[in-house]
Amino acid sequence: MQGFKSFNKKVAIPFLPGLNIICGPNGVGKSNILDAIAFVIGSTSIKSLRAHKLHELIFHGSNGKPPAEVASVTMYLDNSNKIFPFEEPEISITRKVNKKGVCVYRLNGKNTTREKILEVLSIARIQPDGHNIVLQGDVTNVIEMSPVERRFIIDEISGIAEYNEKKEKAMKDLAEVDAKLREAEIVITERYEIFKRLEEERNAALKFQELQAEIQRLKASLAFKKIEEFSKAIEDLNKEIEKKTRESELLQKEIEAIESEIEKREKSIREVAEKILSISKKMEIEREISYLRTKILINKDKIDSNRREIERIDNLIQKLKEIEVRSEVGLPRAVKVILDQKIDGVYGVVANLIKVPEEYQVAIEVAAGPHLYDLIVENEDVAKNCIDFLKREKIGRATFLPLSKIKQTEFEAKELLKEKGVIGIASSLISFDKKFSPAIEFVFGNTLVVENLDFGKKWIGKARMVTLDGDLIERSGAMIGGYYFRISKQTTASEIEAYEKMKEKLKEEIKVFEKEIQECELRLKQLSESKEAKEIIDLEKVKVDVQQELDSLREKRKIAYEQRLVAQTELNKLAIQKAKIEAELETVKIEAQQYGEVKVIEKSVRALEIALRKAQTELASLGAVNFKAIEQYEKFKSEFEGYKQKYEKILEEKKAVLEMIEQIEQKRREVFFKTLEEVSKKFDEMFHRMTGGNASLSLEDPNNLESGLIIQANPPGKTLINIDAMSGGEKSLTALAFLFAIQEYKPAPFYILDEIDAALDKENSKKVATLLKELSKEAQFIVITHNDTTILYGDRVYGCTMDQGETKILGIELPKGK
Repeated sequence: MQGFKSFNKKVAIPFLPGLNIICGPNGVGKSNILDAIAFVIGSTSIKSLRAHKLHELIFHGSNGKPPAEVASVTMYLDNSNKIFPFEEPEISITRKVNKKGVCVYRLNGKNTTREKILEVLSIARIQPDGHNIVLQGDVTNVIEMSPVERRFIIDEISGIAEYNEKKEKAMKDLAEVDAKLREAEIVITERYEIFKRLEEERNAALKFQELQAEIQRLKASLAFKKIEEFSKAIEDLNKEIEKKTRESELLQKEIEAIESEIEKREKSIREVAEKILSISKKMEIEREISYLRTKILINKDKIDSNRREIERIDNLIQKLKEIEVRSEVGLPRAVKVILDQKIDGVYGVVANLIKVPEEYQVAIEVAAGPHLYDLIVENEDVAKNCIDFLKREKIGRATFLPLSKIKQTEFEAKELLKEKGVIGIASSLISFDKKFSPAIEFVFGNTLVVENLDFGKKWIGKARMVTLDGDLIERSGAMIGGYYFRISKQTTASEIEAYEKMKEKLKEEIKVFEKEIQECELRLKQLSESKEAKEIIDLEKVKVDVQQELDSLREKRKIAYEQRLVAQTELNKLAIQKAKIEAELETVKIEAQQYGEVKVIEKSVRALEIALRKAQTELASLGAVNFKAIEQYEKFKSEFEGYKQKYEKILEEKKAVLEMIEQIEQKRREVFFKTLEEVSKKFDEMFHRMTGGNASLSLEDPNNLESGLIIQANPPGKTLINIDAMSGGEKSLTALAFLFAIQEYKPAPFYILDEIDAALDKENSKKVATLLKELSKEAQFIVITHNDTTILYGDRVYGCTMDQGETKILGIELPKGK
């Protein structure tokens, strides 16, 4: 060194392998030696060189000695093992600074650049800001650092700064890609809205064209289908007309034949009548015979009429009996089965055990409601046996009212009985056997019968009420009403009885008529015994027979006339229908011609008409259609696809950047945690060698790379604790072990330690000195200290003194074995 800080004259210090100690009082320039080493290996930190500007490193003069012009430091490095790429066994590095602050670097006496110096030194893992140089206060700094600041040390030695830079660059790239993506999104969003609008308009236009084509095809199909159906209908009508024509012709022939027969019969009757008239002029008996025969015919007609009436009455009686049966069938199945079983103690259903005046029938039925078909039984045992039977036979359910247990309902609102429009309690309006009172009172005892709703609505909430025409008002206020359908069993029975009497009366009349016929026939028989009478009777018989035949022929003629008239009417209708269809067919044929060749839809006319109406409605609902949108859409679609592809490309670019960031982060984590693990092992090893205890390094949050570094150790006799919770001496030892671990992780050929033991007591100083002694076997150590214990462990000691403002050096080789 020459002209550097307190070293004015040229001073050379040979640092040999092992533990080199620099000692001396404060202010004699011990640390200037460390500054000189940092200066020559390229440090640019003015703060670490303890100066404000570079020219302040130049000796500034003292005690009449002039200041130096230049500060110069040269370091000589052993190259016997050819670590550096030079043939010389020793290389030299020189750095000078003048008063203007201009620095000059030399390598083996030749001018060079700082970058070249750093490149050469890096081969031997020597760096100006390396952890092999521990300045004054560095130990205290480690102690006073926050966990996050301590983690920065691991960041630095792990070399993840390279990954941080890459990640930072990638994040910038990501920001740029996001910006482009946002721009693209704005553009594509605007375009997408236009695209969707055009797509909707184009779809509407295509739908319009599609519906037009479909309507055209449906109309054509409908026309062709109508032609087909009309043609078939005309063909069927022709067949029907032909059939009806033949039928009419046959009927005309039949009428002609009947008229011919009628003419013959009329002629025969005239001849018979003439004969009878000729004979009757001779005898008055003919008049009596004619009267008797007429009366016989009249009585036979009356008998036939009565028998038809009896038959009609029988049918009515049968229907009324069926109504009775249906009313019985209306019973629930389970109830009907129990009644059919004829079980002792089962008296019957409520409906069959009461008699109700006609005027109260509806009110009582409604008042009973579902209880109308409840079974009244003697006691609860009978009820249980019936229920067990229904369960066993799986028939159904029924309600039983055991007289021994059923509780009668007391009517509470008795004051209403005096009100106008109130008829009475329902149970008081019906007749029943008194032994059924508990059950009857249970069903009807709480219901009041009133004339109509006008009376009932005034007392809603006071009692349960039913009107004469069946409207029900529950005590809760619920009202049930409307038209009530019912079948009166009593009315049906009375009607059956009346019809039975009418039938008996008709039968008696038949007997009277039959007796009169017998008397007339007996008289005719007496009259027929005379020759003339017999002849008249025979002629009358012939006349009657012919007249009956004539009546039959006339009836047949009448029927034939009617049938022919019906046939003619149907023929006229068929002709009109045919003409109408032929007109429609011609219209449809004209319509079909305008459609040309069309693929016909094979559906019925009805289905085609429905489909056509649906298509026309759908077409009308489209409203105004932009047909230009079809062409515009296709053009805009290609443009939009281009924007879309560009957007997707940017998305891919963003994905690639994100993947790169993920990879960088992954690699960063791997490198960091690998470094942390190895430094933690070396920290534990150093702490153990110094104290016999254990130590470890970990992150506050193992999943967060940005969290703080926790330094823990267990000094002898203590559990594992955080460095921040230790005593002063323990903190210093732990911090030194941490620094030594870092140095071990990134070993260097030499280490410079400036007063690292300043805060240690004698015992801890011995531990540190012992460790330094061991470590100095592997690397060169230069230790600046005031500590006597540390000095004793040195291989050699360089004493520093201050003489007239200049630092003087005295080297002492210590005896071996210390």
